[in-house]
Amino acid sequence: MNERSRSESVGPPLREKIIGLGERSIRKSYYPQLRQQLEELETARKKLTESEARYRSLVENINEVIISLDTEGRVTYASPVLQNSYGLAPEQIVGQKLTQFIHSDDQPVLTNSLESALAGRQKFVEFRLLGKEGVTRYMRISSRPLMEQGRAVGLTCILSDITESKLAEDALHKLNEELERRVAERTADLERSNKNLEAFSYSISHDLRAPLRAIDGFSGILMEDYHDRLDKEGLHNLEVIRSSSARMARLIDDVLEFSRVSRRELATAPVDMAALVREVFEEARSAAPQRKIVLLLGAVPPARGDCTMIRQVLANLFSNAIKFTARRAEAVIEVDGAVEGDEVVYRMKDNGTGFDMRYVDKLFGVFQRLHRADEFEGTGIGLAIVKNVVVRHGGRVWAESKVDEGASFYFTLPAALSAETPQNTP
Repeated sequence: MNERSRSESVGPPLREKIIGLGERSIRKSYYPQLRQQLEELETARKKLTESEARYRSLVENINEVIISLDTEGRVTYASPVLQNSYGLAPEQIVGQKLTQFIHSDDQPVLTNSLESALAGRQKFVEFRLLGKEGVTRYMRISSRPLMEQGRAVGLTCILSDITESKLAEDALHKLNEELERRVAERTADLERSNKNLEAFSYSISHDLRAPLRAIDGFSGILMEDYHDRLDKEGLHNLEVIRSSSARMARLIDDVLEFSRVSRRELATAPVDMAALVREVFEEARSAAPQRKIVLLLGAVPPARGDCTMIRQVLANLFSNAIKFTARRAEAVIEVDGAVEGDEVVYRMKDNGTGFDMRYVDKLFGVFQRLHRADEFEGTGIGLAIVKNVVVRHGGRVWAESKVDEGASFYFTLPAALSAETPQNTP
């Protein structure tokens, strides 16, 4: 008897009972597994939905524009911020090429950037986005390829608005151009002023010296030829005339020297300050051979600067110290220095008459004097030259003193680099 005959020989009640037993067996064996799989699928669906919601919220709320492109550069997706911030509705641009919405001058650059991104070469470029009513915004685009089965099927692009920084950059560029124009104008003005100053210096040197020589010469003739005909007051007046003309000549020389120092270009090099101090001191002392002048030389680090101009600084300071120690039986001048960071602080101290610190602000001014001319000779230019030279080297100059207790003059210069060899001659 075959299977069919055997099945048919079983009556309907028995057949239904057998089928029922089979279904219960199947439910008992497979339903728990199916239920577990369905629950896992539902959990996965919920997580996917939540993840999609978070991603969508992120895309819709960030300031950057996120778009997707196909391989032809047509927009397949655009985040809502494109409409909210730039007036371009997603449905307005989806299906259109992105290049249709940017400035025509920037289209070749963007096209080349998208082609490079599809080929796997990351390239950031900037372009002008034409928003609603022709409003232009500067954007920077970053693109990455969408890959499927090893080939690029499109691009995901992030567009960042750089309008504010671009406008600031343009404003800075215009400001630089304006500053360059002003610098050029000021340079031209300075050149004209220098030429006028040179002409003025030439005039002083030639036109004023001639009458001074005449005054000095004729007053000398009067004193020599008419000495016996002049009374004591007349001779005194002639002496005053001659001393005044000599002082005027020195003043002219000092003004010309101040002018030359102000115009001369710096020729910087390492300077052996210790050797230069000794050399300049000997020259200054030789101008007053009848006096006892002592130099106490401490540590004097090398500096970097224009040796000729620094020599003038030292010469003027030594001259100043020797002048204001004239009433001392022995003039003592101390010179030392110390490195502080990238500069050297030098000090020259004397045991002279000193000055009142209430008037220290006048000390380095042109034609400023803290003592009467009948007490100490001078034109009030020497310390002004010192300040001019030091400031041109990027340094500072100051002084400290007490009346009748001497004075200390300080100035700073750039420190010489350790690998440089100092020099002490111009």
